[in-house]
Amino acid sequence: MASNSTGNDAAQNQQNVDSSIGAFVSSLLVNTAVAAAMFVAFCIVRHWNRKIFQPRTYLVPEDVRSPPLPPGIFSWITASFSVRDNELLEKVGLDAYMFLRFLRMSAMFFAGCTFLGVPILIPLNVIDGSNVGGLTNMTIGNVRESWRLWFHLILTIVFCSSAVILLWREMQEYTRRRHAFLLSEKHAKTPQATTILVTAIPDGLNTEDALYDIFNHFPRGVKKIWLTRHPKNIVKLCRERDQIVKKLEMAIYDYIRSAYGKKRCKKEHEEKEPVRPLGRMSIIPFVGKKVDLIDVYSNRLSQLNREISSAQEVGNVKTLSSAFIQFHTQFAAHSAVQTVVHPTTFNMTPMYAEISPLDVVWDNMDMHPIIRKFRHFLSLGAATALALFWTVPVIFVSSIANIASIVETFKFLSFLQDLPPKALGVIEGVLPPLFLAILMALLPIILTFMANNEGHVRHSSITLSVMSKYFFFLVVNVLLVSALSGGFLQTWDKISKGGFNFVEIINLLSQNLPGASTFFITYTLLKAFTGPVLELLQITPLILNFLFTTLLAKSPRQIWDVQGRLICVDYGIIFPLQTLMFCIGIVFSTMAPLILPFVTFYFIMFYFVYRHQFLYIYHQPIETGGLAFPRAVKQSYTGIFICEITILGIFMAKQVTLNIVPQMVLMGMLIVATAFSLSSMQQAFSPLVTFLPVALFSKGLHVDKDGFVTNGNPAKAIAQVFVSTIAGAEEGVKSVKTRAQHFVAKLTGVYEDKSVMAMDNFSDRNLTRVSDVPTIDSGANHPHQPQSPQPQSSPQLQSPSQLQSPPQLQSPSQFQSQPEFGLTKQEYYDTVEIDSYNRASTIIKPGGPYEHTPSYDQHIHPFAGSLDQHIHPFAGAGLGSHQYSSQHLSSPSLHHPYMQPGRSESSLRDRSASFASKPASVMDRPVSYMDRPVSFKMSDNALSGRDDPLPEPSPADIELERMQDRAYCHPAIYNVQTPVWLPQDVRGLVQDVISKLTSMGIVVATDGAGLNAKTAKASVGNIIYAPGEEERYRLERGE
Repeated sequence: MASNSTGNDAAQNQQNVDSSIGAFVSSLLVNTAVAAAMFVAFCIVRHWNRKIFQPRTYLVPEDVRSPPLPPGIFSWITASFSVRDNELLEKVGLDAYMFLRFLRMSAMFFAGCTFLGVPILIPLNVIDGSNVGGLTNMTIGNVRESWRLWFHLILTIVFCSSAVILLWREMQEYTRRRHAFLLSEKHAKTPQATTILVTAIPDGLNTEDALYDIFNHFPRGVKKIWLTRHPKNIVKLCRERDQIVKKLEMAIYDYIRSAYGKKRCKKEHEEKEPVRPLGRMSIIPFVGKKVDLIDVYSNRLSQLNREISSAQEVGNVKTLSSAFIQFHTQFAAHSAVQTVVHPTTFNMTPMYAEISPLDVVWDNMDMHPIIRKFRHFLSLGAATALALFWTVPVIFVSSIANIASIVETFKFLSFLQDLPPKALGVIEGVLPPLFLAILMALLPIILTFMANNEGHVRHSSITLSVMSKYFFFLVVNVLLVSALSGGFLQTWDKISKGGFNFVEIINLLSQNLPGASTFFITYTLLKAFTGPVLELLQITPLILNFLFTTLLAKSPRQIWDVQGRLICVDYGIIFPLQTLMFCIGIVFSTMAPLILPFVTFYFIMFYFVYRHQFLYIYHQPIETGGLAFPRAVKQSYTGIFICEITILGIFMAKQVTLNIVPQMVLMGMLIVATAFSLSSMQQAFSPLVTFLPVALFSKGLHVDKDGFVTNGNPAKAIAQVFVSTIAGAEEGVKSVKTRAQHFVAKLTGVYEDKSVMAMDNFSDRNLTRVSDVPTIDSGANHPHQPQSPQPQSSPQLQSPSQLQSPPQLQSPSQFQSQPEFGLTKQEYYDTVEIDSYNRASTIIKPGGPYEHTPSYDQHIHPFAGSLDQHIHPFAGAGLGSHQYSSQHLSSPSLHHPYMQPGRSESSLRDRSASFASKPASVMDRPVSYMDRPVSFKMSDNALSGRDDPLPEPSPADIELERMQDRAYCHPAIYNVQTPVWLPQDVRGLVQDVISKLTSMGIVVATDGAGLNAKTAKASVGNIIYAPGEEERYRLERGE
């Protein structure tokens, strides 16, 4: 009886060995064949569709555009690696660059581990071992002699120490690159460089005056203040308007295309008459009377334009408990955000620096910190519960890799043992990782929903939250549960049969944990062979592009959404996949060294592929400066800790039969050392990657474009701490000795920019930004002297000698101490009044004639990428943003109803930058009715209509400044109608539609859109932005 039992066990072990080797061989062959087939398909189809496989060669601005790929099969590899690192950083941004550096670091690390681990550990594991069979013979579970475990211990120390050193080195590189990025001239042009977000402001302090008093103590003081508002009623109307625009575009497109296409008969030569589209407006199908869709949608759009415009000017929206404050210097912004502002808890905290206008989550601007923390913990609890619940399907899927264990536990599945060994190999080697990958693809959707409800004020913070949760899921459900699932089933079976035996359970787990490496080897094979090629092939975008272009996309905007939108990468999804593979590789590096070459191959392939993808396909709309990289480094530490704890556990399990106390002690010391390195890294790098060091603002230090710091004279470094970094400049701010000198400096333009903008139009003072006043040079006529309220005269400014005493303050007791570098509150208001006084004659007066219009050629709107374009000086402000003349009607252009010849110019006015109260006079008019404050005065020739060249800055610079002035207002406050995008046709039918729409106050554009008369299909080309979208790009890039 005993001999029969022994024979059955031997047969069972032999079957397990065969299935283990068969699973590995099957996985290797299947994945290799699939990868080769997909690579051949990629080499063929990548020349078919330029939009899918190299859109960054023509759909992005020239400064970040990649050169076209040569036609060779492997040319994409050589083309990608011909780009040097510095050029790569300029083209793809710091986020993508640090992601690629992580892949490259991992490839180098595991290549070194492979050269050490495979030739040393595999022979030690195989020779004279326990002969457990199959691939398990190559793991640490096959070792019987204690002296051999010294090699595993030493290599574990070497691998973990090397990983820590590499991570520290990469963090130093990242810190250097991030500082160079934040100090670069390109970044200094963006508004987020000098702006902070203050949250949880108490009611008594949420005013412009109070915030000015608090934050004007920092070097050079406050520049602008935006009090946040959330106009929910306008947001609802704007969303409806966007939907109506799309419906109107489709209705007009159907109307125009009905006049083209195939004739009913060959002899028919007459032109087809267009047919007005009819439809029912009821949400219930086939219910209601059919109406003319063009008339219905155009009337509703015109009505929405009027309602939104009126709502934007009324301004009865409550101020939220947050505000954006912009300083004159980057140093002041980074200093303010690190300051404890309020003496009570949970007030005016947290504060955020380097927050992009496009990164703001406006729905969370009024959330109290306690509520935000409660939501965060609630989300963590939900994520933890979901992770534990998710283990049930994951355990089942991963247990397929061990059919014998499943059959032994669930007897009704015994028929699986009757399958041929090859079939068992396919089931155990291919299906588990495939099903697991499909199961994990559902997680990002759920996790993103959780992160959106945590109360984050930045979209990038939502991405980082998803990144943390997704990595937690992957570690728990892929690494831990999958590694223990087979041993769990066997352990549970032993307990149910023979009772609880602690020593036997520990021995069983120590044997099965290394045996789980077979699953991870096949999982790594699947990811390493098919993952990169699937990424290259872009199957899903390719199929969707074909379907939408051929069958679904009809109007120019629908075609552009398919052909003109670049794919955006989500670091919250792709980064955890790479850090998970890093953890898998290092956990099994000494436990099952056979996995090392496949992990190395994985990172090498993905580095090649993602380098190509970022250069030619992917686009990142919001650049965070690589904020995901420090989190990826911490996640890599998770793998190091799991590796060390696992090896220590195996040593403890083998202590029952082997004397390995010294190895256990050394492993414990290694764990402590790793924890100390992580704590030190957190303490050393956390403030450096979040804020700019003070020393970087000193002339005693020189920082080049790559972030390398050169130490200078320490005395100069101390003397030049307060240095402006606006636009990359390193000019120090000259201190003033008296208030009189400071006031004269303000009037004579010593400062580069002294403006302070209050976006609170409910304020009694109706503050606006201050324009610079040029220096008076010995009484000589300056070409850019400020204007007088009277159009024909110039104001007589007093000379500095006449200004010996400062102006009297309204409330001297409130301003006892004066900041050395900032403006006093009275000077702040005095400057505003002087600026308004000097620019009174150039204000566009509602209801009055507009007398002074600069002579620009306004026939093409600025969103036409490849066309000659001239931007109106008041472009982008909303109504009246683009002028239209009938002689340019046939050109691709944007047609605005309030800029047509013959229309009353009294209706022309700037779109509100914030909400406006009713103006009583020119001097009391709120910001929304003021012309953009600029640092120069247009010449008389320009104002009189002559074609003399305008002084710098250019109109595009003026428009950029206008956008930055309203950068941190809620988008709905200055939202303008998205242009109705129509295709031009040879018969000019679209011109009649344009004339009617513009007469109703509807903006229309025809940029790059045309209609083929034979096929009656629209096409879009020669542009890089859809009409109305360039502002988003320019605001982010500061260009």
